[in-house]
Amino acid sequence: MAGAPNSADHRVVIHAFRYCAISRQVLSVDRPTETRSMHVTVPIVEGDATLGLSRAGRRSAVVIRLATLPAAAAVAVAAAGDPPTRAAAVVGWTAVGLWSVVYASAVIRTRSRWPTVVDGLVLTGLALATPWTVSQTWLSTGKSWVVPFCTFACVAYQYYERWLLGGCMALAVAAGMVIGTAVGRPDGAVIDGLVTACWSLVITALARLLWTLVRRGGAQADEAVADAARASREREISARIRADELFTNRKLHDTSATTLLLAGLGQTRSVADLLSKRAARDLEFLRALRGNVIPAQSDLIDLLRDLVDVIPLHVRWIADERTSLDPTVAHSLADAAGEALINAARHSGTTSATLSVTRLADGVRVEIRDAGRGFALATVPSTRRGVRESIIARVAAVGGVAVVESGVGCGTLVRLEWRYV
Repeated sequence: MAGAPNSADHRVVIHAFRYCAISRQVLSVDRPTETRSMHVTVPIVEGDATLGLSRAGRRSAVVIRLATLPAAAAVAVAAAGDPPTRAAAVVGWTAVGLWSVVYASAVIRTRSRWPTVVDGLVLTGLALATPWTVSQTWLSTGKSWVVPFCTFACVAYQYYERWLLGGCMALAVAAGMVIGTAVGRPDGAVIDGLVTACWSLVITALARLLWTLVRRGGAQADEAVADAARASREREISARIRADELFTNRKLHDTSATTLLLAGLGQTRSVADLLSKRAARDLEFLRALRGNVIPAQSDLIDLLRDLVDVIPLHVRWIADERTSLDPTVAHSLADAAGEALINAARHSGTTSATLSVTRLADGVRVEIRDAGRGFALATVPSTRRGVRESIIARVAAVGGVAVVESGVGCGTLVRLEWRYV
């Protein structure tokens, strides 16, 4: 040690502690609002499962219509009996067939309600026309080809419409079936048509219940996906907060450790201004990092020169003129190199070191080598964080690799590599 600390040493040490306090303020105040709160809302109006079921329900309604239309039309014409009934069946089915083409196209292309309303009115009219389109032979036994066709149509409504509209259309069509069958029967009996319509409504209600359960399962699946996305986002925010804290803590460690080292060596008088500039630079970068206003590139060589100027070692440079990198990467590599030089000044027992910066085809390599006493890596206590946190972990945090090679009496080599890919 060069002697007892003087007043200049005291001022620099006080400056170091002020730097720590201000940096902590930057960490707590300038952090964006969304990273303070761990409650994250992921707005999802309709998830993939709900949207998929909605499209599947509409396609199912179209398939039901296109599947039942030819069969019902063929039975209606074949069982018409007398020519007037057959002619009425042909006219009625032609109209229903043409409308069904429009209906199927509208259901697939739009989510509007009008196709369902118009279709319900068309089928109600078809049911009311039963006395003219179904033969008396069928009606006298309580049979009608209109009933199964209309029932399938009411079931199809439940697969894509809201329960209120789907239910109203089913009631309207069922009422048309009861009235049409009652008017068409020779005896005017209502009970058979009423029982048939009630069974049609029961089938429709069961279809609604089934589809409600299916949609509820889809909503639960969407909710599970949303919960997973929310948890993932919270983990991401937590990791980002932790990374910010580690980055700031490492900055505090390096600048404060350098200041205290120089104060202990009695060398603060000659480098006091450089230490102040370095602390100011670190604070400026931390504020820029919190405010997302960091520059696009930073020069690694400039950052290393600022660090070397305040370290009590004779450093031999082997470096290119400029090495521009992402600011976070450049600061991490420079700070890790600075920590390696500080360790050499404190522990190696030598007064010189070599610092080389090499541009690679896909990245950059920084090497710090000294010919000091060296050390055994396995003997470094777990409480000593200089190598593990300030060098290895710091470089790993930006996607790089740090390797420390040393042995007792063999000097130390610290190699830092970072690749673009």
